[in-house]
Amino acid sequence: MLVILSGSSGVGKNTIINRILEDMDNVELMPTMTTREKRPGEETGKPYIFISKEEFERMIQADELVEHQIVHGFYYGTPKNIVNEKMKSNKILIKDIDVDGTQNLVKRLNNVVTIYLKPKSKEQLIERLIGRGEERIEARLQRYEYEEAMSNTYKYILINDQMEETVQKIKDIIKEEQG
Repeated sequence: MLVILSGSSGVGKNTIINRILEDMDNVELMPTMTTREKRPGEETGKPYIFISKEEFERMIQADELVEHQIVHGFYYGTPKNIVNEKMKSNKILIKDIDVDGTQNLVKRLNNVVTIYLKPKSKEQLIERLIGRGEERIEARLQRYEYEEAMSNTYKYILINDQMEETVQKIKDIIKEEQG
C-alpha cells in the first residue's frame, strides 16, 4: 500500500511523515527525486533525492519515472526502480507528492491511499512559510488555490491545525486501509 500526503507548501507534510515513520515500524518513506536545492537539515533520500536538471531530463527521456511534473520551477518525480524495489517489501509506503503527481500515480499504481492536508486558514499557511524561512512565498501562494481546488479528488481531507491530532488521524487511516 502507498499512502500519499498532499497539500500546499508549509502545511506540514514532511513533519507529519517523519512522525509517522517514528511511530509506525511497518511504514517506510518513498523518496521523491527533485532538481531543487537541498534545504538546511535535509538528507539525500529523506524525503528527496537531489539530482541535476540534466539527469532528470535524461530519466524522462529514458522513461525511468512513474510520474513527474514541474512545481515552482523545479522537477519532481518518482523513479520506477525505487517504486518496484519498495513495493516488493511488505511495508506500507508513504510519500509527499503534489496534486498533479498524485493524479498520475493513482492512474499507474494499485492500492494507493490519498490524503490531502489543509491548513486551518491561508493566514496560518503564510505564518508557517515565514516561520520556515521560505523566500518564495508568493509563488507558493499562487499554487495554493489550484491545490485546494484539487483536494476533492482525494479519498481523505484533513485540516492540519493540531499536529498530534493530524498524526493520529493519519495513523488511524493507515490501520483502517490496511485492513
